[in-house]
Amino acid sequence: MKRLLTAFAVLCAACMTVFAQGGYQVKGVVVDAIGPVIGASVIEQGTSNGVSTGLDGDFLLTVSSADAIVEITCIGYASQTFAAKDVPASILLAEDTNFLDEVVVIGYGTVKKSDLTGSVSTVKADEINKGVVTTPADLLRGKSAGVVVTAGSGMPGAGATVRIRGGSSINASNDPLYIIDGLPVSNDGISGMSDPLSSINPEDIESFTVLKDASATAIYGSRASNGVIVITTKKGSKTAGVPMNVALDVTTSVNTIAKYNKVLDAAGIRSLIRDFYGLNSAAEAALGNADTNWQKEIYRVAPSVDANLSLSGRIGENLPYRVSVGATSQQGTLKGSEMSRWTLGVSLAPTFFDKHLTVSLNGKGTIAYNSYAQPGRHQRRQPLRPHQARV
Repeated sequence: MKRLLTAFAVLCAACMTVFAQGGYQVKGVVVDAIGPVIGASVIEQGTSNGVSTGLDGDFLLTVSSADAIVEITCIGYASQTFAAKDVPASILLAEDTNFLDEVVVIGYGTVKKSDLTGSVSTVKADEINKGVVTTPADLLRGKSAGVVVTAGSGMPGAGATVRIRGGSSINASNDPLYIIDGLPVSNDGISGMSDPLSSINPEDIESFTVLKDASATAIYGSRASNGVIVITTKKGSKTAGVPMNVALDVTTSVNTIAKYNKVLDAAGIRSLIRDFYGLNSAAEAALGNADTNWQKEIYRVAPSVDANLSLSGRIGENLPYRVSVGATSQQGTLKGSEMSRWTLGVSLAPTFFDKHLTVSLNGKGTIAYNSYAQPGRHQRRQPLRPHQARV
């Protein structure tokens, strides 16, 4: 009996020795919202002991003890740490939005901002200008160095002029090239629209990326000689299990004339005519007795309304979607000027072959109505003659 107990004690001591020498094994699978994460680093904190996840996101790591700290990191994701004994079988990594600021989308892929030699700036949706905006160019105003956005005539729906680091030609166009979801847009725009961006609902824009220098021509050719503005629109949800997100945004504003031009009133004009033509002249009789402020007659208080409704989510595991509807009505302070626009956007991004193939389908429709008032007439001035006067 003693021999049996002695043999059992020796066997237990040998097992404990092997366990102490071999350490503690940690295994699991690293995934994100889409699927397995390949190449994620699993490291015992404070040491060089670590492994990378395989094609299925799986890993197996032997650490010094059950209380050792295991850190899981991957580019573009927020790192996570666990005690070795608490590591779950499936580890979900969330995207690190702060790190994504250092990633720049270019014509043929993505690169780190530190590795990009050209001048690039990015303006995200939460940084763009708010309010009733009729053209996406107004969203960029004052948001990127070297990009000058000049307002148009002030009429509702009037297009803005965009210049990236000034103009480069006297006779040719100085407009930048616009890329919307990877599709170049002609600078000639659409017939009846003020500029090529007027067909886009500003509420559907996710971010602007401005390529400022000549290196953009290596990506997009000679059309990019004046710079490139890459516009990315909003897409469906990437998070599984989110059937639908509903967003409603309504913005209203009122425009009015801040200052009128100083001109003579009716009494002042009559006094001027009497001094020039004399009392009870034909010119004075032609004035009549009206006392009308014509500036206040042609201008008005102009309300504007911008309403947008979007539905986004994910159907099943493989179909993110987003549907948006927008309506904009803007009246001009000059009577007779008005702009109305209705937009519809549909975005689908289904995945196939175990999420190895992603197809992006984008459809956008716009109906716009513009009413332009005549701001003034250019008439040739003629000298006043006796018995003639123009008021």
